[in-house]
Amino acid sequence: MNSIARHDFLERRNRLRKAVGQGWLLLWKGAEHFNENLYYLTGLDAFHTFALISLETDKEYVAANPIEYPHLKTSCDIQDVRSVSSGELARHLIRLLSEHKVSTLYCDYALNSRTPISPELIDLLRGTFPGLTFKPLPSQLLRMRMIKEPSEVAIIKKGIGIIKTIFEELHELIKPGVLESQIAGEIYRNLVKNGFNIFYDIFVASGSNSAIPYYRQNRDRLPDQSLVLIDICAALDYYVCDFTRTFPTSARFAHEQESLYAIIKEVQQEVLRNAHVGTTLAILSEIAKEGFARHGLGNYYLNKIGHFVGLAPDDPGNKDTPLEKGMVMTIEPGLYIPEERLGLRIEDTVIIQ
Repeated sequence: MNSIARHDFLERRNRLRKAVGQGWLLLWKGAEHFNENLYYLTGLDAFHTFALISLETDKEYVAANPIEYPHLKTSCDIQDVRSVSSGELARHLIRLLSEHKVSTLYCDYALNSRTPISPELIDLLRGTFPGLTFKPLPSQLLRMRMIKEPSEVAIIKKGIGIIKTIFEELHELIKPGVLESQIAGEIYRNLVKNGFNIFYDIFVASGSNSAIPYYRQNRDRLPDQSLVLIDICAALDYYVCDFTRTFPTSARFAHEQESLYAIIKEVQQEVLRNAHVGTTLAILSEIAKEGFARHGLGNYYLNKIGHFVGLAPDDPGNKDTPLEKGMVMTIEPGLYIPEERLGLRIEDTVIIQ
């Protein structure tokens, strides 16, 4: 279900038109991966679909595979939605580009993107339109996505509440001998039950696995008198929440474990107090590093305090981006101590106020 109002997508496209003012934008979704930019501007999440949007006029088109077409025709706020088979999408795009004499095309062809337009399609378009200028996605679009609207914040807050409840309900399952995969399965079941629709990572790392940052296998049994680090990264109505908690596998933390956990909590609280408008993730990471260094633990910190989230687990923005009201990011201090066969992390998704 789409929790963003239809008119919000049109308003976003009009804001982008006003900011860029020239050229056309192509957003393409093949058979894999969620295309966050396509969704952000149109509300569409359908396989074998593209949107072609003029950034100069109100002309805009959607081509959708025949299976998705009946639904998109009624749910999409773009008026010109056509049923086009996956094998005909490129030809239909070429017809539209030719009809409108498009000279500048913004599109996602970055090799490091999850949803790039295929090199074959780019080559086809270059061969068909020798004078066509290709440009990367407008920076204004990525800038818009960084500042969350009230409707986006409401979804993220709802997701935060659900994941916190899921963590609270895990206590009864966490005990020696339980499989990491069993815990991951229970988390997945609860996420689905509560309406989460995209699942990026569910890490369950117990014992020495917890000392491996972002361990992914989820295959071992929880040992006695140890720790289990659980990282949940999933999206509710397409908006990502990313949380990590560390639990004792037995009834309570051992003394050393409890001391380390308290230090991480102390550092996180210090970082959160400084997570205000105008600072950066780089500055916050230094605050965390200094906090751990005061306890002689600086060498066990990874020097990354967090990342921006939204429609992607790594949303636009970097460590030097000044924080602004409406940005959403993670704060995730952790310690990874291989010689002690343990790792601890506390991660929260936070909204800059």
